[in-house]
Amino acid sequence: MTNTNPQQLPGLSQRRRLLDRATRHVVGAGGVAVICAIALIMGYLIWVIVPMLAPSSIKHIGTYSQRVDQTLYVATDDTFETTTLIRSDGVVEFRDTENFEVIQESRVADGSIVSVKPIFPSSDSYAALVDDQKLVFFRVAHVVRFIGDERSIENSATTLFEDSTIELTDVTQYDVFRSDTTLRVALLHNDGSLVVHEYTDVDDYFELEEPRQLALPPWNRSVEDTEIILGPRGRWLYEIDTSNGAYRLLNIASIRRAGDIHEGLLASEDDQFISATPVLGRYSFLIGYQSGDLEHWSLTPSEDGTILRRIREFKYRESIAKVVTEHRRKGFLAIETDGLAHLGYTTSHRTLATIDLEQLPKVIEFSPRADRLIAVRENSIDVYKVVNKHPEISWSTLWGKVGYEGYEEPVHSWQSSSADTDFEPKFSLTPLLFGTIKAAFYAMLVATPLAIMGAIYTAVFMSPGMRKLIKPGIEIMAAMPTVILGFLAGLWLAPIVETHLTSILLLIIVLPFGVLICAFLTTFLPRVVSARFDGWYAALSVPILVVLAYLTLSNDAWLSNLIFGMDAKLWFYEKAGIDYDQRNALVIGIAMGLAVIPTIFSISEDAIYGVPQHLVHGSLALGATRWQTLVRVVLLTASPGIFSAVMIGLGRAVGETMIVLMATGNTPIMDINIFQGMRTFAANIAVEMPESEVGSTHFRILFLTAFVLFALTFLFNTVAEVVRQRLRSRYGNL
Repeated sequence: MTNTNPQQLPGLSQRRRLLDRATRHVVGAGGVAVICAIALIMGYLIWVIVPMLAPSSIKHIGTYSQRVDQTLYVATDDTFETTTLIRSDGVVEFRDTENFEVIQESRVADGSIVSVKPIFPSSDSYAALVDDQKLVFFRVAHVVRFIGDERSIENSATTLFEDSTIELTDVTQYDVFRSDTTLRVALLHNDGSLVVHEYTDVDDYFELEEPRQLALPPWNRSVEDTEIILGPRGRWLYEIDTSNGAYRLLNIASIRRAGDIHEGLLASEDDQFISATPVLGRYSFLIGYQSGDLEHWSLTPSEDGTILRRIREFKYRESIAKVVTEHRRKGFLAIETDGLAHLGYTTSHRTLATIDLEQLPKVIEFSPRADRLIAVRENSIDVYKVVNKHPEISWSTLWGKVGYEGYEEPVHSWQSSSADTDFEPKFSLTPLLFGTIKAAFYAMLVATPLAIMGAIYTAVFMSPGMRKLIKPGIEIMAAMPTVILGFLAGLWLAPIVETHLTSILLLIIVLPFGVLICAFLTTFLPRVVSARFDGWYAALSVPILVVLAYLTLSNDAWLSNLIFGMDAKLWFYEKAGIDYDQRNALVIGIAMGLAVIPTIFSISEDAIYGVPQHLVHGSLALGATRWQTLVRVVLLTASPGIFSAVMIGLGRAVGETMIVLMATGNTPIMDINIFQGMRTFAANIAVEMPESEVGSTHFRILFLTAFVLFALTFLFNTVAEVVRQRLRSRYGNL
């Protein structure tokens, strides 16, 4: 026994108080640091997200008095330094955007231009109908050059195809499409005949060769009121009767073989059709009406073939006189007859800003980046600044069903990018939320019973010697990198599950049944033998479980024929209408369950093992069995810790990235089917953040995804803490 000098006690007590105080301050500072770190993360996420929610605006920034009465079309370069005016006298005029003075002129046609159209889908090449009935092609370019440190822009307007022109006869309407190697020209003649000229192997610097001509069936409509528009990839042709909104849709490619023609009406009986303006990609149109309605119609497959179908509408005060669309997005400017203009976006179904133009301009166009509007009147040019960086976002596009171009009905969809420049981004977070919950649900379905039952057996029934081996071994599994589990699940486990699907499903029944067999067999052991192996029965059951699993897996074909009469995947597809993907939620449940089990097991086992022994001994002394003591005393006392373990495991499953990324199809679909894959919030961020453009809508939505994931985890943890405190207050005094 150590003797302590009474004179030293005050000093020792003071040192202990100082140590306790210092410890409290250090722990408190650590807690504050954690809270500050979380607050900073949240603040940064919000800082990135908020600009996406900023309102749009249109502001008039200048009027320039210029003689521009001959202007047929107006365009600008990307940086809004040069404005291009295409005049009716065949001259392309370049003006400086600072004061709109002429800086250069180039002639592209010898006669007078009747009309000019951009060659679809480019924005720098044009086709012009000249008064002597010929079609000329030219390109406008703005090339930035550096000579030393001096920057300059070289503007040019050059004819294409070695000055080749197309001689026309009695043509009233035309439209032009060009791909990398093909030029397709649609011509409507005065007699109603419709002909498509197709030039192959075209090159800017070589003459056009003799075209292949395709005569399309004539339409019994007034030629003066008919407008023709080539559609997506030049494979479709729209004919629209501008007097009443009737339309005819022709699939040029299939007409050569069997014929594909559909007729319909874009206007109702109680509203007068005004105009049809194609949206980017020409998969859809904005239809203006006398009443002020503006409807969005899209190409949609149906039982009768491909048709135009209305998917949304915008309502304004006065008749829609003109609609101007953006060059690179699905945005538009709808102008009423009195000059009131509305900036809108089709996908988000929003009217973003409104401005009074005072009168309807002769020509008005967006700049390529849609940050300026150029309005040309008889003797002036007006410039408007447009602030509209993230028009795609609305509550409905993030969480609701949206009618997208080409879809038969509104859907939840995530598709942020495509190789097609006409692509309509789809930013619904609902499939990602669904995938996150689905992955976590199946993982917890596998992990929770195994982990909790294992914890109960380890803490209550397992021998101390075996517990010293098992518990550290399972806890070490928590340190295994999840990328390894994902790798094994994707390349090793998924093929096994696919080829042995019947056996895998049967193991859910066979293995628990094997445990019951082991338990039943132990009842026949002599008391001397059973006492010696008390607490080691789990080790004895392992060989039996391995043999059962081997026999089940090795007889998969026989079991499949016995139960289903055919291959299991084929039976699910034909009888239940369930598709099977190799990397699916079943694989995720097994792989991610193995990743979550160590966390739930360790915390639950500590909670159960930490139940005061006097409670256990008191229950046994009163005559309760070990199982009664477990159910009525131990589990109730340990319930706060067990619940915390489950919720921490759930948070772990919700935030898992690599396993989901590598072991599932990573497709953002909404299907509860266990044989289908999914995409989660975390996997989506990991996949798409490296390819997103900083500051873009896609970039900010990924941060919004991170914020939602953060909030979801915070919600789970908050609920877990509230429930844990209630369980502790209820059962903590047992």
